[in-house]
Amino acid sequence: MRQLISRFTSRAAITLGWVACLLLLLIMATTFVDVIGRTTSIGGALTGTVEVVELLMGILVFSGLALTEVKRKHIAVDTFQLLFPKPIKKLSIVLNLILAVGITSLLAQQLIIKAFDILEEQEHTQILEIPYWPTAMIMSMGIVLFLLVLILRLIDVIFGPQKDKDNSNNSDNLS
Repeated sequence: MRQLISRFTSRAAITLGWVACLLLLLIMATTFVDVIGRTTSIGGALTGTVEVVELLMGILVFSGLALTEVKRKHIAVDTFQLLFPKPIKKLSIVLNLILAVGITSLLAQQLIIKAFDILEEQEHTQILEIPYWPTAMIMSMGIVLFLLVLILRLIDVIFGPQKDKDNSNNSDNLS
């Protein structure tokens, strides 16, 4: 079961990572066209560029969290952990992960509550009247996926890494 959830979260994180890449390209293209339009005689600025970029940036940030954790590319300062004996080092890692799971759980809960409030109120941007709720829902999915990856990482640290059928160690990529 753990392996199935691990595969799902890994694939979902990769998919959201590709979404983040495409969003970044879209943000760059939109900003480029807007700047060219403002600074040249070709035309004026794109209407609603700031709104679109703000919405896409929210999705971009939350889309990359899970993939960054799956690949273990988050910034980690382990100045003191290198000095600890192995049991203390493991305890430190477990406590850090418990703290990360707790804080991420609270953030996910609040983001989901806010997303449903936005949906209920039918909030939208001022100029283009783009609804906020799809962005909030995608951001919620991103942080929940990140939370699942953190929980799987915590389980792997406490109980040992999940073994594939060929007995290879996959603790580095959760796949």
